[in-house]
Amino acid sequence: MTLTGTRLRLLAPVVGAALILTACAGGGGATDSGDPATLTIRAIAAEGTGLTNYPDVDAGAKAAVQAINAAGGVNGKQIEYSFCNTKGEANGALTCARQAADDGVDAIVGRVDIYTTQTTPILEKAGIPDVGAVPIAEIDSQSPVSFPLHAGNYGAYAAGPYAFLAAGKKKMAIVRLDFAATAAQADMIEKVAAAAGMPSAGQIIVPAQGVTDYAPYAQQIKDRGADCAMVLLGPQGLQAVYKAADALGVDAQLAASVFSFGESEAQAIGPASDGIWVISPYGAPSQNATFNADLDSAGVAVDDLALRRSAGLNAWLAVHAAADVAGSIQGDITAGSMIAALRQAKAVDVEGVLTWDPADLGAASDGAFPRFPPTPFEVLTFSGGRMVPAGGAPKPDPLEAIR
Repeated sequence: MTLTGTRLRLLAPVVGAALILTACAGGGGATDSGDPATLTIRAIAAEGTGLTNYPDVDAGAKAAVQAINAAGGVNGKQIEYSFCNTKGEANGALTCARQAADDGVDAIVGRVDIYTTQTTPILEKAGIPDVGAVPIAEIDSQSPVSFPLHAGNYGAYAAGPYAFLAAGKKKMAIVRLDFAATAAQADMIEKVAAAAGMPSAGQIIVPAQGVTDYAPYAQQIKDRGADCAMVLLGPQGLQAVYKAADALGVDAQLAASVFSFGESEAQAIGPASDGIWVISPYGAPSQNATFNADLDSAGVAVDDLALRRSAGLNAWLAVHAAADVAGSIQGDITAGSMIAALRQAKAVDVEGVLTWDPADLGAASDGAFPRFPPTPFEVLTFSGGRMVPAGGAPKPDPLEAIR
């Protein structure tokens, strides 16, 4: 078994390392090396769209592959990596899932897909494990091929009511996109809020397309008497709501998932981001020295914050998690052998960031959110565009009250 941890990577030069990449940007598949001992992985996310845009997923996954291959790969074989751009569209997401099945990849890593209700069944049928996706829909908590590292947006949003209460807030609104996934997330937040004792000001629904003026939605927070709000929008919508709330003088604590709002977005809107909360299972990406060093080695500009966000950190971790599990396989590495190994894996040290127990993930019959690990989530905030701790203890398992 070839180790993939930081200690071994320091023994091998990254410069000039072999990085086996193949293109899959919504068309064209991975190149099969023909070597059954080789781990083939693919990241899936949207790039270049207004609704959802995660170029950091490809950057983070690619940097991890380069670092692992520089250290000898998995069991002496170089990882083969490809990326598929969903373009933020249902058809694009379905195409990416079908191509993964057709190409016979061994695992999907770090996926950010707002259409998992439609696409995960394709991965299930093909028997491809989905390692380290950012959970967005309930199917992510139930599918037997889903192996998340944490509870994703569900965990971040569920931690919100507890954080608001700890800060002395009295009434919470939910600002959400008019979209099936965010509707389910908002309903979950209201259940958690009720269990925690946080009064609700209801849901403020923002159309998924065609909105140019976000002021009316920001104004509703104030009109409903809310002194805090969870905001369930994509990166661009969040920026627009925050700008509008700042311009209107809305006196409410606003919070979002760290997977939707990072330092690149905060710096784009300037002082309006100061004091905004983001809730994270990982802390600030800028504080993970190994992640940033790997991005540096992969040629990502130090000041390109859009490629150094939390979804990219998650993808980087997902590649390491998949590689660690693959390294335990004796014989051919396939989607089937990966799933078998994942079902046995416990206490996986994922780059010192978290300890992962995929073998302990439950079945759909095991209650609510059985495949979301009980990961702690903490509140971060922004000061001068930089992400810093907001203070307060992390919430150990935000979903515990409704599991």
